Amino acid sequence: MNHLPVKEKTVLVLCVSFATLILVTGIYDFLIVEFIMRELVMTIGVFLMLLSAGLIPKLFFSPLTDILKSEGIPTVGNPRVQQWLSLSGVCLCSLGVIWRLWL
Repeated sequence: MNHLPVKEKTVLVLCVSFATLILVTGIYDFLIVEFIMRELVMTIGVFLMLLSAGLIPKLFFSPLTDILKSEGIPTVGNPRVQQWLSLSGVCLCSLGVIWRLWL
């Protein structure tokens, strides 16, 4: 993380902070306010997607055409971890939406 420019460090910190805030409020809502499992699943999915977005801070500063042309955007840390977080978040959010629409 020491090799990142300041603006990319800022994006990383903001994404992790927002993700943590969403997760904490989602857990609080689940435990204290309403005991609805599908909302907790969606909250965890959003948390994972924001964490994943924070691991690719160049995404926020690159033009869309460059992103679409490139084969991969450099990540902070292991790219497989970022992909796993992203896919898990999308799957959990999709499951929560389907669950919400079905019931």
